[in-house]
Amino acid sequence: MFFFVGHKTEERASSPANNNLKPLYARSLLGSFGTGAAGPFMDVYAIRLGASSSDMGWFQSVIHLSSNVFQVPWGKLTDRVGRKVPFLVVGGLISAVLWLPMLFVLSAKQLILLMAIQAIIGSMTIPAWAALIGKMASVSTRGVATASINLWATIGSLCSTLLSGYIMITLSGGVHQIFFIPFLIAAFCGIVASFMSLLIRERPRPIKKGGSAIFGILDVAKQIKQAPDFSRYCLLTVVVEFFLSLSWPLFSITRIRILGLSLFEIALLQVTVMLFTVVFQLWSGKLVDRVGRKPLILASRIPLIFVPITYAFAPNVYYLLLIHGVIGVCQAFWNTASLAYLLDVTHESHRGSFVAFYNLTIGITAFAGSLTSGYLSEYLGLIFGIALSLQIVYVISAIGRGIGALAYTSLREPYKYPSTLKEELQKTLQGQWNRER
Repeated sequence: MFFFVGHKTEERASSPANNNLKPLYARSLLGSFGTGAAGPFMDVYAIRLGASSSDMGWFQSVIHLSSNVFQVPWGKLTDRVGRKVPFLVVGGLISAVLWLPMLFVLSAKQLILLMAIQAIIGSMTIPAWAALIGKMASVSTRGVATASINLWATIGSLCSTLLSGYIMITLSGGVHQIFFIPFLIAAFCGIVASFMSLLIRERPRPIKKGGSAIFGILDVAKQIKQAPDFSRYCLLTVVVEFFLSLSWPLFSITRIRILGLSLFEIALLQVTVMLFTVVFQLWSGKLVDRVGRKPLILASRIPLIFVPITYAFAPNVYYLLLIHGVIGVCQAFWNTASLAYLLDVTHESHRGSFVAFYNLTIGITAFAGSLTSGYLSEYLGLIFGIALSLQIVYVISAIGRGIGALAYTSLREPYKYPSTLKEELQKTLQGQWNRER
């Protein structure tokens, strides 16, 4: 199987490029500062514009579908061109500018349309970004590299979410006046981050000639048949993603319409996730390079069973703060382990296409799950009322999450690792015990 032939050669070739990761950190920090200023509050913006349960289903589903479906042609194009940086610049620049028209939308449907366009344009950066990380970080350091990049991204989002939350609770006026400054911050930082991508040095590969059109999804599907580990990973993630996405449109409805949280409390939930992600991010990077990707993938998915259960029965914001801390830890593990595993089971020459295909399957699944959730909860709401209808869908989501998470035990690690999760946890606890003594 061609994915793992020449493992040592790839590692040697990647090592010098590890010195070129600083521009990736800088772009990640600033770009996330921009999206963190507005992104965490877009569901609130939609509901303030009058979004219904079905509208929130469309809100989640259209954005995921738009972002992920178009990654296949973008990913195939990046593989053929051989350069990734131009896609980061152009895609990031246009998607950043699109924050500005959102200031003038008058309905949730108009907002959903604009966010779909933004997702389509921005999707060209995702396979290019993943391919750059895969090319610049060697197999033995991918965990630490991805964790460091994700750490800077989380720090950027954390700072801007706190700033935006503070700004919005101090402003008075209509919904457009409250969101004016966060949208400006998002646009400005996104534009600057896009130009910072020009600092990234990459060694271009020759442009591929011949072959089918760049939009040939069937060509990618044929290549994937030769990669059973990648195919299994896609299938399992699709199952989990469906039941994860069942809850997504409902979270904001619970926060705003059931618990009546303020913008400050909503920002606090986001900040809690980010704080726990920051605390555990670098440790997860070191851990994933020591014990492998599979243990951390399992550790990041199984606790998420309790998220919809908590949202279903939480009487106040404090319960949500607790479960959002759990989400932050899971996010730190997943950000590192999932990308590292994806890079492990894809070859550099097809990485952009494969990452795009993976995200395509996730996007279609999230589209189906979110849309199902929106209409199902709206239908059940007519029979049982809004509170009970949300609880029913949350319980369905939790059961499905549990089944899907346990299915990850069938993943195969393509490489051997020097330690196990149990051994590393024992070392960590022993070290802590010795320090306390």
